Amino acid sequence: RGETYQRKIRLGYEKTKTAIDKTLARLDTPYIDLLLLHIRFGDYMGAWKALEDAVDAGKVRSIGISNFDEARIRNILLNCRIKPQVDQIELHPYFQERELRSLLDANDILVESFYPVGHGDKKLIGEPIFTKLGQKYGRSPVQIILKWHIQEGFVPLPKSTSPAHIRENIDLDFTLSDEDMDEIRAVDKNKSYFDATEEEQEKMFLNQNIDFDAQP
Repeated sequence: RGETYQRKIRLGYEKTKTAIDKTLARLDTPYIDLLLLHIRFGDYMGAWKALEDAVDAGKVRSIGISNFDEARIRNILLNCRIKPQVDQIELHPYFQERELRSLLDANDILVESFYPVGHGDKKLIGEPIFTKLGQKYGRSPVQIILKWHIQEGFVPLPKSTSPAHIRENIDLDFTLSDEDMDEIRAVDKNKSYFDATEEEQEKMFLNQNIDFDAQP
């Protein structure tokens, strides 16, 4: 069993080490500011060790994780030399992940929110609270949601190809009151937009074959 585990460690470590070096070569940069480990399946601890060594070598300045559940986060924290600085997770007013966030907060791990406006769900954006607060502050419902993320201490990652929407996403120089924040917290429905099963996700991620030598 020990020999098999060490082989898995080497495989996860070596593949990740190679991926980091090839990524740096393709980006033509001596280092990456922040690198996230997205795959929580297979030998993720071997992969994490490769990220730690990349920090030691000056190839990466900060490392984090994405989509890791509580059990795997605890395993990393128990066995790592360098703690994750960021966890990128699905997070929006319909899916606020309070239990997971308490673990992240206790270990000073910053939350990055993907799908911060619920993958553009019109039902979420059209919630009466966002219309009401939009009228109160003279802002759009999306701006209200993004400001909620920021005041909660998250780093929202909104996606837009519209220059007008991008400018709007940045224009957040207002402050929601404590009462407003509580009203938004009450919208939580524990509703995720990423509904693939654990088995489906494992198959999808572990079957990926990324060609780092391909032309950009």
